[in-house]
Amino acid sequence: MSSRICYALNKYWQNRVQIKRYCCSSELQLTAVIDLSVADLTRLGIKALVLDFDGVLASHAEPEPRAEVAYWLNKLQRDFAPHQIYILSNKPTVERQSYFAKNFPGIIFIIAERKKPYPDGLQQIVTLSGLAAAQVLLIDDRLATGILAVIISGVRGLWLTKPYTNFFARPMVETWFMCLRSLERFGCKII
Repeated sequence: MSSRICYALNKYWQNRVQIKRYCCSSELQLTAVIDLSVADLTRLGIKALVLDFDGVLASHAEPEPRAEVAYWLNKLQRDFAPHQIYILSNKPTVERQSYFAKNFPGIIFIIAERKKPYPDGLQQIVTLSGLAAAQVLLIDDRLATGILAVIISGVRGLWLTKPYTNFFARPMVETWFMCLRSLERFGCKII
């Protein structure tokens, strides 16, 4: 864990200008994952979509996506490139993997040896998909993990600015991640 934190801090500093672009450019941001359409993906030249789980598809530690996200995923799975939708989560629980295998067999759950911000998972997806990195898009709610992995790997990214949360169910976990996101945003302001 500490080596991942050191790696993240080092890479965050090295790539601070690119990270700041995500904080300042609405073109690199997305409010909610369900706002993204197949037409948007086509317009952007995206052939493979990668989704983080916590904050993007559901609040932290939930075993499955929110109902509106599941509806969106169904439509996306039907209308987007078959077998070119991936889940890349730093918490790939067995429950989540089973849920996707049962309900979304066309969506591929990736388990990377090293977690984001290491680029391993994204590089694995580029190799698996057979696409150029510029045709792969990750949607993530964290600047210092997912978006940093995007920058390191050369794939494209959208920063989710209004992640799903559930403070009532998990006040400590959600507060922790709210603080981390605030710290990441603060980092953008001072660099």
